[in-house]
Amino acid sequence: MVAALPLLLSDRPPNLARRAGLGDRFHYFRGASGRRYLFSAVAREELADFRSATVILAKRAPDGRLAAWSIAALDRFGRPTDSRRPWPPIMPIDSFVLVHLLAPTEADRLDVVDDLTTASLPLAA
Repeated sequence: MVAALPLLLSDRPPNLARRAGLGDRFHYFRGASGRRYLFSAVAREELADFRSATVILAKRAPDGRLAAWSIAALDRFGRPTDSRRPWPPIMPIDSFVLVHLLAPTEADRLDVVDDLTTASLPLAA
C-alpha cells in the first residue's frame, strides 16, 4: 500500500537522540490514534535495501519538522504492498527517506500506514 499524503508533520526529534548527538536521525510521526511511530532517516540510495518496513518520504517544512508526502508498507521483497506505482518513486532531491522497523507483520505495517494516513486527512465538517 502506498498513500500520497496531503500533510503529515513529524513531531520534534526525540530529546535523547539529540542529546546523544544524533540530531535529525530519528523522527516521530503521530497517527490518528494518538500513537507515535519512530522512524529512522536513511540515505536515499539505501531505500532499496529495506524489506518488511514502513517507509515515509518527506520534505523539510518551514518550521523545521518533516512533512510526509508519501507513505508505504513494504513487503518481504522490499516492494509496496497493494501498489501498482513504480517503486522506489522518483524523489525530489530535497526529500528525506525514513523507515519504521518496529511493525513486525504485514498487517501491523498496514495498520501504521492507515493510522498515519488517517491523521493526515482533514477533519470532516
